Amino acid sequence: MAGRLATFRRMATTAVTHPVLVNGSAGLVNTVRGALFSVMGCTVADGRIAAIDILSDPDRLARADLGDPAR
Repeated sequence: MAGRLATFRRMATTAVTHPVLVNGSAGLVNTVRGALFSVMGCTVADGRIAAIDILSDPDRLARADLGDPAR
């Protein structure tokens, strides 16, 4: 838990967030100092956010086809 809190604290102070479509739904790409940090996708049901999925594993992000996260 402490590790997650440290990650989110670092993100809150240094991340730049870009709205994107993730698998056709609302999402966010987060960069830190210009480097891809995470991708967040939302699942919407009945007009409400039902789930938020976050991918922040550097190895998986390196293999993902995300286009240009700085757009």
